Amino acid sequence: MKINLTALIIICFGQMSIAQNVDYNLISYNGLSFFSAKSEIIEKLGNPNKVFEPHYECGFLSSDEQGQDYYTLEYDKIRFTGNQTEKYVLEQIDFENDNSTILNYGKYKLTCETELTELTEIFGKEITKYFDNDLSGGIIIPHKEYDSGIRIELKNEKLIRFEYWSPC
Repeated sequence: MKINLTALIIICFGQMSIAQNVDYNLISYNGLSFFSAKSEIIEKLGNPNKVFEPHYECGFLSSDEQGQDYYTLEYDKIRFTGNQTEKYVLEQIDFENDNSTILNYGKYKLTCETELTELTEIFGKEITKYFDNDLSGGIIIPHKEYDSGIRIELKNEKLIRFEYWSPC
């Protein structure tokens, strides 16, 4: 009974982990890798609008849990979080209503116009079963080797958010 209740809770929140895996090496934004040095980020994107400590309670970007400080470089629609030791991870991109934001995943270009059909080409057809009837919501796609992954969020069958995800 406990397993069924847990599954129901996950489904209700619209997030599921799927069998397909993500490859961080295929992810790039504006010439930056998924993991980039702060100097590379500033060279490509300029000075961030805001720099702050995110103070996550848990996960791979938690200062308390990892024993070192993490900082977020916030731009208009993009956030990188990390530190000088581990580099910065492309933590979040908001695509909604912004045609100029483009994320590369291998040969694919992801934008606010990217529809679920293209995402199924990348991540497999099985992802469609994890979305609500209006094809909105979010799913987690794990990395093939690490205990982390990405979370993609759709609204009306179009990509609105891409986020780095780590377990708590």
